[in-house]
Amino acid sequence: MALIRAFETDDYPLDDGILILADTNQAWDPDEDPQIPHNRDRGDMPTGAFAGSGAGWIAAQAPDLFDHTVRIELHDVLPAAESADFDDVLETPFRSSSGELTLTDVIGGYGETDLHLGDIEWFRVRIARRPSDGDGYHWLIQFWPNPVRELPAWLARSSATGDRPSDVAEDIEALLRWAPRLPLETSVDDLAKRLLVSDTTVRKALAVAEKKGLLHIDDDLMRLSLDRADP
Repeated sequence: MALIRAFETDDYPLDDGILILADTNQAWDPDEDPQIPHNRDRGDMPTGAFAGSGAGWIAAQAPDLFDHTVRIELHDVLPAAESADFDDVLETPFRSSSGELTLTDVIGGYGETDLHLGDIEWFRVRIARRPSDGDGYHWLIQFWPNPVRELPAWLARSSATGDRPSDVAEDIEALLRWAPRLPLETSVDDLAKRLLVSDTTVRKALAVAEKKGLLHIDDDLMRLSLDRADP
């Protein structure tokens, strides 16, 4: 197990409260475009309660007007977990196009390459944050090759990300985004364990998600499928 390369900055500013780590080339080849993540071209980058990922992007909530410390790492295999050192930790799939990443925000556009991922297309990424000594956050974002594309999973959830049903609804939609087959067959208990929230919060979040058109619930089996309507 080895760290291949890393990028770090201790003065990453934000103007809009959303950290974005994006592929420098979003020109996907339609002839090679796989089915997942679903709804790849919907046009937004949802963060859920904390963070989310899609085809060529990672978006995370971060307080604006403060500088953040961000460290991004590329590993050859799964790195050792550091969940105990961070308040919020999420693992999720990531699909790379150009193999180059730029750290930016909603209005920053695509800048110079900050980290080279290489020629591999599919990764697992661990996104972790904790409050810094100042007013911002300390971030650790770790990539490693993983073609399996396992569903997103929370390893730690703080009171800052909380259990608001509206946020957890987007966390559930993120699972559907990466499901290899739809409908995704699951249960309230399984969702609660994967998202690190209570069964009650999951039930409320499912109702919110269905009302927003993020998913459909099939009877009492909790068989979920993405809403194919335009976002």
